[in-house]
Parts: sequence; C-alpha cells; structure tokens
Amino acid sequence: MLFKGILCILILAVGAVMGQLKAKTFDNRVYHLQDLITTLKVLESEMKYRLDPLPDLFARIGAIKPGMSSDLLITAAELLRTRAGTDLPTCWSEAVEKAYGESALKAEDKRIVSDLGIELGKTDLNSQTGMFLRTFSLLEVQVLEATDEKKSKGRMYKSLGPAVGMLIVILLI
Repeated sequence: MLFKGILCILILAVGAVMGQLKAKTFDNRVYHLQDLITTLKVLESEMKYRLDPLPDLFARIGAIKPGMSSDLLITAAELLRTRAGTDLPTCWSEAVEKAYGESALKAEDKRIVSDLGIELGKTDLNSQTGMFLRTFSLLEVQVLEATDEKKSKGRMYKSLGPAVGMLIVILLI
C-alpha cells in the first residue's frame, strides 16, 4: 500500500514537471526573439556609427553578452573569416541554423533572421536602416504571436501535465 501511494505521488509529480517543461518552450521562444531584437538593434547602431568590416563587427557585438544571438554573430564572423570565397548570405544562413537549430524558434522566425543576411552589407546605411526596420517589425509580430501562444498553450500544458498524471493514477487504482 505504501509503495502504491509513493508511486501515485511520483506519477503526479512527473506529470506536473512534464507540463512545466513543455510550457517552458513557449517562454523560451519569447525570450529568444526579444534577445535577438535587442542584439540586432545593437548591430544596427554599431553599423551606423562604426565603419568596421562585418566580421570584426559581428565578433565584437557577439562578445558583449552570452546567448544564442551572440552565438549567431560569432558564428557568422568565424564563417566569414574562414571561408573567404563564401558570400555573406550563405554564411549568415548557416550561422542562423547553427545558433538556433535546436532552439524554440519556429521556422518562420529563422527565415526572418536569415532574410536579413541577404541584404546585410550590400547597400548604403540608409537602405540598411530600412531593412533593419522591416526585420524588427516582422520580429515584433512574431513576439506578439509567441506571447499569445505562451499565454494560451503554456497555460494549457501547465494544467494538462498534472491532469494526465492524475488520469494515470486513477487508472492504476
């Protein structure tokens, strides 16, 4: 009887933890998008006021704070330095996949960031400012969508985990 009681409590706890872990992916997406927007705003301002080569700029900004957005910039800088014949859009897309491949970001989020690399460094600063504004507005829409998902689906998974645990306990009894 004691064993059965401990098993039931353990199943309930596992259900609650699984629900929390699944809900955390929605929190992570919002966090990663907001971190990415902040890092790209720093990149934009650095591009306006410093005329450094892009690999140096990426490496310097990537070293400011740890995180996936910093990994993106550092990876892009390394790829640009080691692959002299490869163009920026290719290196940028590879860096996006490497940095955000296992993240909570959706394919659409990654596509928006990858599209930034297509025009990055090709035009004058005024055109790039427009490109950054477009990217920021698209990412802000994604943040709003992610926040809505976090509220609805996150709450659902937080409730569903313990409910499934309770269902399993009821079936065992």
